[in-house]
Amino acid sequence: MTKKVVNFFIRGGVSKEEYALIRPLMWRRNRRILKITSLLATIMGLLFLLFTLLVSKEDTWLPYLILFLGSAFIFTFAFIKVIPEKSIYLNSFLCYGQLTLLWTYSILLSVAPSNYEMPATSVVAFIALLPLSTDDRPFRMYIFMIFESALYLTFSYFFKSPHAFSLDIMNVLTFLVIGMLLYGVICMRNTKEISTSMKIEKIQKGTVAALATVVEERDEDTGGHIVRSGDYVYRLIGKMKKHEKFSDISGDYFRNVVLAAPLHDIGKIKIPDTILNKPGKLTSEEYEIIKKHANYGANIIKKTIYSVENKEYSDVAFNIAKYHHERYDGTGYPDRLKGEDIPLEARIMSLADVYDALISDRVYKKAYSKEQSINIILEGRGTQFDPLLTDLFVEAVREID
Repeated sequence: MTKKVVNFFIRGGVSKEEYALIRPLMWRRNRRILKITSLLATIMGLLFLLFTLLVSKEDTWLPYLILFLGSAFIFTFAFIKVIPEKSIYLNSFLCYGQLTLLWTYSILLSVAPSNYEMPATSVVAFIALLPLSTDDRPFRMYIFMIFESALYLTFSYFFKSPHAFSLDIMNVLTFLVIGMLLYGVICMRNTKEISTSMKIEKIQKGTVAALATVVEERDEDTGGHIVRSGDYVYRLIGKMKKHEKFSDISGDYFRNVVLAAPLHDIGKIKIPDTILNKPGKLTSEEYEIIKKHANYGANIIKKTIYSVENKEYSDVAFNIAKYHHERYDGTGYPDRLKGEDIPLEARIMSLADVYDALISDRVYKKAYSKEQSINIILEGRGTQFDPLLTDLFVEAVREID
């Protein structure tokens, strides 16, 4: 029973494994909350500062200046994007930076000589805002709440009257308990919502991936194409991660590209078998029908997986299905996009898709050798394919035994 209660407040009732997957999504929500609270604190600090300087003429303007400048700083930095490997440092800095800022503001305001007989009225706002600046590791947040409250009471003991200190104890402990309970409820709600959403998303992805497999089985030309092309995408991304141009792209994006790669030809499910498996060369009319699979695939993805919470995955899957036959020189289909107007994920998929078609047997041709296939890919550098991606792709496939 005790384990269940602890798990309820520490991980929202989910397992350690599930929570490890949920944490990145929790912080995304928490970052949005942090933007709101830091903006409110910025406005509040500015209003209090102006009132103190222009109206009340008191000497207690320093806490409001610190609140205003510090909150504005936190609000600005909350919009910075960094690679996932370093995001934990920025996330912790923002979260605990705001909490420390609020604590400093409360301390300075409450220990002012004019407040000697006053209990910690300002610390109420500090404790109340704690649950809104949520870390993605609940236990650390609980420890931080307790530490800051104890530190505040230490200042109160030395700077306040005995009567004000006794009231401080009651105020701080009361709002500490309320803050921890409120944070526990918020954490549990977020965890449950995200966990449920991830399970639904997993089911939807599995269903669509199974549908992609059905498409491949209908196409006698492309047995194993999904697995092989997905492996080429994975290898190309490995090279991209090491290149300076792509260093600021998130790991989540790259994972989504790999996950969505199997869906690139899903629109072929709507192409008649007589055309899909025709052993000879297609007529111009049949080729126009084949080309429709790009738009068909985009529409299927739009109807099946756009309801999941991970919008980036949905967008990546959509772009791969629709644009993987676009050409870098603007002569591809369906929209004749050119250069970097073609989504990056589609440019990645295009290389993997064409290379596998070259190196594999088809009903209308025998497989080219590895070197022949690479040479054909290089011939398309700058016309059919993104030049830089072409170089990285060739580098990657040359390493395959």
